[in-house]
Amino acid sequence: MLLLAASVFTVARAQVLPGTVLDEIVAVVGTEPVLASEVNAVALSALQGQATSISDEQWSRALDDLVYQKVILDRALRDTTITVSDDQVNRQLDSRTASLAAQLGGEEQLTAYYGRTIDEIKASFREDVRRQLMAQQYQSRRLRDVSITPSEVGTWFAQIPDEEIPDVPELVRVAHIVQQPTPDESAREFARLLTVALRDSILAEQATIEELAARHSDDPGSRENGGAYADFNVRDLVPEFGLVASTLEDGGLSQVFETQFGYHVMRLNQRQGDIVSFNHILVRVDDTDLDPASAIAQLDVLRDSVLTYGVPFEAIAKRHSSDPFSAAQGGYVSDPRTGERDLRLEALGPLWKVVIDTMDVGGVSEPVEVQLLDGTRAWHVVLLQRRTPPHRLNIETDYALLSQYALQDKRQVELEVWLRDLKETVYVDIKSDRYQPPNGGS
Repeated sequence: MLLLAASVFTVARAQVLPGTVLDEIVAVVGTEPVLASEVNAVALSALQGQATSISDEQWSRALDDLVYQKVILDRALRDTTITVSDDQVNRQLDSRTASLAAQLGGEEQLTAYYGRTIDEIKASFREDVRRQLMAQQYQSRRLRDVSITPSEVGTWFAQIPDEEIPDVPELVRVAHIVQQPTPDESAREFARLLTVALRDSILAEQATIEELAARHSDDPGSRENGGAYADFNVRDLVPEFGLVASTLEDGGLSQVFETQFGYHVMRLNQRQGDIVSFNHILVRVDDTDLDPASAIAQLDVLRDSVLTYGVPFEAIAKRHSSDPFSAAQGGYVSDPRTGERDLRLEALGPLWKVVIDTMDVGGVSEPVEVQLLDGTRAWHVVLLQRRTPPHRLNIETDYALLSQYALQDKRQVELEVWLRDLKETVYVDIKSDRYQPPNGGS
């Protein structure tokens, strides 16, 4: 059950056979109709291009998903504590139209696809986006307090049939100290001037920051959604970025500023205390012609401090590493999504693997090249803290991973129970003879 996954924006049109009736009402939830066209679109999206015909079972699952979405929306509309501001809606509309334009090859292709101007596209989806944000807020409130205990993880793992327990590849626990070479001045100036030109285009209203981020930003984490980031604590941003975010007024556009990642221009969307939401464009400095000599020399000195003079690796990483994501943790490298420190060696990438394959646990590598998570080219020394050989998944060595899977399953079960109960509080009338109730129910 993938609730709230169907966006009001889509670039996939349903393939419809001649004579098919699309817009008959197949269900009513509260006072909201569910159209056959909506069900067909959701069902085809779930097939991900693997088929063009929809079975009755697939169609019924899609209808169930839409009914549950509208049940959540009905309850969210009744909840006076659920609030969605115009600014939130505008940011979501800007982000989604920019993302769609990028997928389709630009704004011209987007407007041709819908047969409307950008403003008309946004206006037609405004109320749907507002409602979707309300439903998401209502659902997330229900799930945010779901947690799991060690005993529940053990019970969950014990239910997996023995023959289905998978093998785990080699895992490593590592830390590193990073140094980034100084880029060529001409490359820096080119990046700065490009960022200035992009800012001027925004000020002249020739394009929005969302549109330009989708086309020009070098930040892979936000490019596809128009450079948008929501609900960040300024203390979690690199200092230069956090300072700018702290000084802008809501809706304000920054001057061009530099961080270790490159040049930025930022629009602050909203600040509540230390929590900020913003859009930004990043232009990286071309690093293809970097001279690493100074970075390598500095790393040699830092490595010698660890090996010869016994200075703790973690202390040096905190003071001297130029990778903010790991430096704050004493150089420890972790999965940015989960915080897990035991990482698949293969997933770290070939540059890491070449180094780690030659190391003993406890060793510190010579300075070598690395590509950071944000794509930056740098050099580092690596501390190999632990190596776990390939093994069969077990709760003693893989508890953190298993707890994530168990929690995900628990949340899904809680969600399904909650939705069934919630459905009883809302008028639901399924009108289609094609519908097949789950588990033979009514």
